[in-house]
Amino acid sequence: MKIQNEYPNFNKALQFLISDKNPVLVSNDSKKLSYYIPLRNFKKGFDYYELTRVKDKGVYFSLVTMVGFKTIIETNSTAFTNDISENEWTDILFKKSMEHFAREEYQALKKGYVKKKSGGCLVSFLIILFGIVSVGILNYYK
Repeated sequence: MKIQNEYPNFNKALQFLISDKNPVLVSNDSKKLSYYIPLRNFKKGFDYYELTRVKDKGVYFSLVTMVGFKTIIETNSTAFTNDISENEWTDILFKKSMEHFAREEYQALKKGYVKKKSGGCLVSFLIILFGIVSVGILNYYK
């Protein structure tokens, strides 16, 4: 059974919150119901509003912001095993959205910054480790 049919109140609440932003349906199957909304300041940036099934037959809501294939920030709700009322879903969606949009990473993204993960520490550690091992091997064979 499609999540959209099993949790109709979720879909009504989500449409109430995002319908004016022209959401695009990405997935509508038994595992995920997902819509995206393009970000204004990034050509390949999107906010994904998703209801995802978990193993114990429940679902959780997540709001994920991506630029290209890179996840910038993700905010998740707790799991729900039953469809709750439309008003309860609206409250949860609103609170999680406000939490998501208030986070530092999202605020930086709104200003045009994308945090890059650096591998500098790992590379430095591996170079030092390689040097220590090399010296040890050379001393062993002397």
